[in-house]
Amino acid sequence: MKTDKNGHINPKDFSKAHFDHLTTDEKTEIFVKGYRVPQNRSKAEALEMLRTKIEQKNTSKSTKSLRVYWSAAASIALIALITSVYLYLTPSQIIADKGRHVEYALPDGSNVTINADSKISYSKLSYTNKRILKLEGEAFFSVQKGKPFIVSTKLGEVEVLGTTFNVYDRDQAFNVSCLTGKVKVTVKDQSIIILPGEKAVLESGILKKNANIPTNEMAGWRTGEFHFDNIPLISIFDEIERQFNVSISAEGIGDRFFTGSFSNKNLTEVLETVCLPMKLEYEIENGNKISIKAQAN
Repeated sequence: MKTDKNGHINPKDFSKAHFDHLTTDEKTEIFVKGYRVPQNRSKAEALEMLRTKIEQKNTSKSTKSLRVYWSAAASIALIALITSVYLYLTPSQIIADKGRHVEYALPDGSNVTINADSKISYSKLSYTNKRILKLEGEAFFSVQKGKPFIVSTKLGEVEVLGTTFNVYDRDQAFNVSCLTGKVKVTVKDQSIIILPGEKAVLESGILKKNANIPTNEMAGWRTGEFHFDNIPLISIFDEIERQFNVSISAEGIGDRFFTGSFSNKNLTEVLETVCLPMKLEYEIENGNKISIKAQAN
């Protein structure tokens, strides 16, 4: 094999294909021939020294790669842990958008059905010891027996042990209906207890109790049925917006009130049910925008 003036082998004497087919020992033997053997060392000893250096270098690279691998793995694990803790400490929110009802199972086995345009939130961290939820809007609760179960809203607080009840809190309207069990309702320094068939209503800042309320009217919205007794007409239109995810613009309706019921299955039927008795006319534009005004004389 030819070598250059320094005793090194000329790589041009090999084709890449030829060199790639050589074993590691053959490659080592070839390149060793191009170097002087250290004094007092045989070629075999020099070859062994070279192999040892190569192995040490490869081992160093492997150790460094392993350290990088474990460092990356530890970083990923730490990020996953921080993320898990963050999610665990962050209050859970269950949201029902307009046009939707959402059913949700709580950690203790209690169930909640959330009306359109409403949401509940609770702490996963403390729920086992304190069953406390926050409600914005309307929801129906079926509570497993156990520690006190508290629903906190902007206007009041509801406390039970195990029962089924409905809570409504929108704008300045607040009411709680009891279907089974016993429910304690508190608004500031006022508290009353309601039983099945009774309803607590906040009127002009005073918490009152209404009795003999038909069960199907307490939470009929869960099956798409809505019942109203002398409710401001503007509130009826708000409910239609929530259930059908539409936008209503109403003019000339005055301070009217509505008593009646409707289903959330057909928008046109609902508008006719509400508008015709009130001598109002409506127009649906682009499928989701509704204008309502008094009928022309």
